[in-house]
Amino acid sequence: MPEPSDAAIRKLTGEILARPEFASAISKEPFWTEWLRTFLKWLQKIQLLHDTSPVLYWMIVAAVAIISAGLVVHIIWTLWIAMSAPEPSARFATSGSAPDLAEQARSLAAAGRYLEAAHRLMIATFHALADRSIIELRPDRSNRWIRAALRQSSLASGLASEIDTLVAHTERRWFGRREDDPEIYTQWLSAFERLSAELR
Repeated sequence: MPEPSDAAIRKLTGEILARPEFASAISKEPFWTEWLRTFLKWLQKIQLLHDTSPVLYWMIVAAVAIISAGLVVHIIWTLWIAMSAPEPSARFATSGSAPDLAEQARSLAAAGRYLEAAHRLMIATFHALADRSIIELRPDRSNRWIRAALRQSSLASGLASEIDTLVAHTERRWFGRREDDPEIYTQWLSAFERLSAELR
């Protein structure tokens, strides 16, 4: 029996591999392979320009080199800017903030919004303390951190303890049922006025 020709073998192999059971065995190329082939063909054409049109070839090479150098310089500059940027200011600009917040608190309390008024006075207190460098205000620091710093501060222990307790009560109400109790505003107003007198 004569041996089958190469063409017959290729045809038979193709028919076998075309069967459904072999479909999953044939790996599909990644989506980027076609793009890579196109890019490599383009590079081959560029390489041909080296012999057929050397001026155009070197213009393209120079343009690619300039763009690449520009990207590298931009990346280095961006990293340098990011690494040399100063840290966030340790203190917010507090001049004039506390009186404004205190006035807002009074307006809110007059409208019966006592919890919001107390919250404004809490922030005004933080600003007043930061303005005298008793605590350090930063955007990344929580009220819990501020309370701990307040307990360790040079502020009179009785007032520091009172403000610490008021912050805890205000947080519970603010993130809880938000009850508008005038007492918490009255307590904050008293603490804020005592603090203002002590910081004068």
